[in-house]
Formats: sequence, C-alpha cells, structure tokens
Amino acid sequence: MRRLGVRLLSLLLVLSLLAGCAGDAGQYIRQNYPLIDVQGQGKSTAKIYAVEGKDVPTVAQEIAASEPPQEISKSSADQMFLVYNDKIVNVQKDPNNEAATLVEVDTITYARDHYDSSFLEGYITATLLQSLFGGGWYTSHRGGYDYRGYRSTKRYEDYGRHQTVPYPNTRTPGTSPPATTDRKGSYTTPATPPATKSPGSSTDAVRRNDGSTPTYRTPAGGGTKPGTTKRSGTFKRRR
Repeated sequence: MRRLGVRLLSLLLVLSLLAGCAGDAGQYIRQNYPLIDVQGQGKSTAKIYAVEGKDVPTVAQEIAASEPPQEISKSSADQMFLVYNDKIVNVQKDPNNEAATLVEVDTITYARDHYDSSFLEGYITATLLQSLFGGGWYTSHRGGYDYRGYRSTKRYEDYGRHQTVPYPNTRTPGTSPPATTDRKGSYTTPATPPATKSPGSSTDAVRRNDGSTPTYRTPAGGGTKPGTTKRSGTFKRRR
C-alpha cells in the first residue's frame, strides 16, 4: 500500500508538470503579434492583433502549434477559426493589405453575443458551438447585424485599417535601434593652459653647460646696490 501511494504521488507530479509545460495560445499571440485594437469590455472582449508578411493558413498553424485547439476550420486563404474552451480565434485576411493578417481573439461571451449561428456553422461544427454557447444561442436575436469578424466592422474602416505593424525579420540580426535618454548634463570648457615662461623671467630657464641650474638668486631689493660703511682709525708705521 505504501508503494502504491508513492507511485500515485509520482504520477500526479508528472501530470502536473506536463500541464504546466502545456502551451497557451493566448499567451503566444500576445508575445508574438502586435496588438492594434480592443473591442468590448470585461468578460466580453475582442482583442485584435496584426501580423505582417504571413498569410492566414500560416498564422493559424502557428497558433495551433502553440496550443492544439478543440477544433480548427479547414485551411483557407481568407478566414479560419480556432476554437478553445475559453476563446475563439478568428484569423482573417486584411482586406486593405495583401501582406497582412488580422488575428481576433474573442472571449466566449463576445463570440456568443456577436456572431450569427448560420455564419459560424460554416466553419465550426454545430455540436461544439452548442456546447460552448448553449442551446439558446441559436434562437437569440442580434438585430439583423451580420458580424463576421473585426474587418467587417465600422471600427476597422475608421481605425483598424490605418494601423501599421513592423514587417518581421527586417532588422539585421545583432543590430538594434539607437537608444535615447532624457538625462541632463553640463559641458565644461577645458581649462586654459598656463602661460609659458620666457627664458629671462626665471632662473629655472637658465642652465649651465652641464645641465645644472645656478645657485645665485637675485636679491629681494631688486636693482639696489650693496651698502658701504665709513670707519675711522689710526695708522702707525712700523719701525
């Protein structure tokens, strides 16, 4: 019994490690594709990302490789869907940029409130849609608005189509753009070098032939003459 308990514990640890290593499509999209717009709020949101230089099937396969979906629609150059338990990813061609692909990540609530059943059933099986949205979704009324994704909205026409994203791998490897800072500093003018002394202004400039300097120093009085004294006395001739 003790060995069985140890084995079960080991199995649980392995399963937890495998679960922790599993990919997340949402995280992959956030880390690899630039975000250009967000629609809705709270639990009903659609986040729009743009991918430059890749077509719809390529982007869809990249996302599926990061986390296998419950279902992926058939390959199409125009639009593909990936279904997860907490989101629906709508990969669609940018109608105003042949080289770009739009990635729309819809929460389940947002997808249920915006897509029409007849449209999504062209990409995803009805049984899966019913398990995600519930049976009442088929009979819900959306005011006749035929939502097919971000590119079909007025928001895209007014804002989304004007967004630009960097083309992948255009920068030379190992190079980075120059960095700028807001630091402030001061500039100090170099100090003026001391004036060169003329040979006649200092005894340091006067040297003998052997390279030594004279020990004589000019008296402090400058050009004054040495003083003399008068003394008185007698002189006797020697006999």
